[in-house]
Amino acid sequence: MKKNIVALAIASAIAAPVAMADAPTLFGQINMNINNTTDAGTTVNSTASRIGVKGAEDLGNGLKAVYHLEWEVDVAGGTGAATSTTTLKDRNAFLGLAGGFGTVLMGRHDTPFKMSQPTDLFNDGAADLSPFSGKLGLLGKGGEIRAANVLAYVSPSFAGITFVGAGVSPEAINGKPELTDAYSVAAMYGSSKKGLFLSAAYDSFNSDINGAVQTANGITVTNSSYTDVRVAGQYAAGGLIANVMYQSFDDGDSADAASEGSNIQAQLGYKMGKIMPKIKYSSVDYKTGKDGSAWAAGLNYSLAKKTTAYVYVSQLDENMKNNSLGKDKTSTIVGLLHKF
Repeated sequence: MKKNIVALAIASAIAAPVAMADAPTLFGQINMNINNTTDAGTTVNSTASRIGVKGAEDLGNGLKAVYHLEWEVDVAGGTGAATSTTTLKDRNAFLGLAGGFGTVLMGRHDTPFKMSQPTDLFNDGAADLSPFSGKLGLLGKGGEIRAANVLAYVSPSFAGITFVGAGVSPEAINGKPELTDAYSVAAMYGSSKKGLFLSAAYDSFNSDINGAVQTANGITVTNSSYTDVRVAGQYAAGGLIANVMYQSFDDGDSADAASEGSNIQAQLGYKMGKIMPKIKYSSVDYKTGKDGSAWAAGLNYSLAKKTTAYVYVSQLDENMKNNSLGKDKTSTIVGLLHKF
């Protein structure tokens, strides 16, 4: 994992106005699948199944209080469990104010960097953006960070452009945390649902808090800062979705160059009635060489408005740092997703 840091900024580009005032909404999804992976056998998995509640209260004068509480639920019963041991994991949770000025919130949320990504046709699971990033970026998640202790701001739309920023107080790190120790910013144009979508994002984390060597998550951090950069573009029209995303990661420590570099990912999908074939390709350029690549190909079948069956195959080559086998790793997944 890239050094430390729950601290990488976060915010809630997602937090813009909640739809219904004074009416809490229960939401979630159950995503179950059968996964066969090279030298790992065949397993039944719950992949990012979740449940939550969200809503808003009208405070008058165009102002709303907005809230969101969400947890991941391991419907399959927990990793390695011989009996039922369903567990909960924290996801986004915040309380904030929304109005003509935008939205301000406090809590736990995805970073603006994470929220700037285009549509992931293979979201969650073996071909998610995270494993396909090659273990680059803070915590080795390729920018897929959900941080705690966040103060975030989401602007109104200006000619189709939305600005998002967040500061994080990294309390898990020694020293006296400040909101300026970690931050994330992003600018997004258009919508990832339809038409043209463009985005750019930047993350920064300062490990030199109070001039002291910091230790977090069992890792001693001696260099001063980490930076991540992302740019992405997508076009969606009719049944077509096509996007490309470039990311670079640098922790400023030449001794750790093996976890630094850049990643580019491209995806293409086309929905024809109830069927949507999709493909994805990722290439990683490490600063120390031994570049890696990954690909995925699959098919979605819409059983109903909220229920989708899917099948896909993904492969990480032996140089991908998310591949622990030391050789090409192939996964075949058949699953069922229901949203509510």
